[in-house]
Amino acid sequence: MPLELSPITFGAMAHAGAGDDGHRVALMQAAIDRGITSIDTAPLYGFGHSERLVGRAVAGRRARVQVLSKVGLRWGPDARGEVLFETPERTVRRDSRPESVRRDVEESLERLGLEALDIVQVHHPDRDTPIDETFGALKDLLDEGRVRAVGASNFTVDELEAARRALAPAPLFSTQERYSLVYRDVERTHAAFCARHGVGLLCYSPLAQGLLAGKLLTGGRVGAGDFRGADPSFHPKNLRAIHRAMREGLDPVAIDRGAPLASVALAWLIAQPAVVSAIAGARDEAQLDGLVRASRMRLARGERAHVRAAFEAAPIDRSAGTSTARRWVSAVRRRLARRG
Repeated sequence: MPLELSPITFGAMAHAGAGDDGHRVALMQAAIDRGITSIDTAPLYGFGHSERLVGRAVAGRRARVQVLSKVGLRWGPDARGEVLFETPERTVRRDSRPESVRRDVEESLERLGLEALDIVQVHHPDRDTPIDETFGALKDLLDEGRVRAVGASNFTVDELEAARRALAPAPLFSTQERYSLVYRDVERTHAAFCARHGVGLLCYSPLAQGLLAGKLLTGGRVGAGDFRGADPSFHPKNLRAIHRAMREGLDPVAIDRGAPLASVALAWLIAQPAVVSAIAGARDEAQLDGLVRASRMRLARGERAHVRAAFEAAPIDRSAGTSTARRWVSAVRRRLARRG
């Protein structure tokens, strides 16, 4: 049977930090029971803690769930390769050597309590290891039944093409990329490749770090110490442009449908060509309700066009705050790895 994902994939990244693990497990189980049957995690998230929680959540529900995890980032004395980021406790490296990829899969399966992963994705390209070696190892794992499908994340189109060729005749199932109404670069860089080769787009940060949920429409800007403050989209002049686009584009549709802004933004995204699922998390029942609403919403062509036009007219300056953009990327990576 072909692998299919739910329109919204539950993102378990945030389930790596400090908090009530029992509540998190219950929330993921509630998501599964309400039709959000795909869950995305990674060894990096909490250095294994997120995967352990996902394993608890899918126990007894495995037949209904698609579990997505990742390979290619390692830490510890056996890790090799380019440093992705460092914390006071660990140095995380891009390490997609065949032996590392196999070990990542085996360790993930043990933490998750599973016999096979539905999708394994190479988290970041490792330019010290030939792509055909990395994906050749993943092809072996496919043949062994340890994984059902293979994807990539944060790859260029040229790297995706090399991965696709290395996997053949098995298909490259997906590429996970940053995509939202605010960040639409993949429409220019990846969409045509995905459509041509049947590679699905998995969208991360589909609400632009919460910006499209509308919480800043009245507050104006993020507070001091918020890691998002270094993201160019949260620069004051860009916030003004994005908020105007939200009021002109998302608000009318949300009001007409009696739905949250976030649900409309997600529904717009999952309707885009080549998109197979949008990865979004939830911290409570209210946010989960919004995800469920989005997964069931089918926007009309006119509604989608209206929303797109409003954001295309927004004068978003990607150079704003570029001096702090690298600091933002580093902060995001450290946030992914909290706890463990």
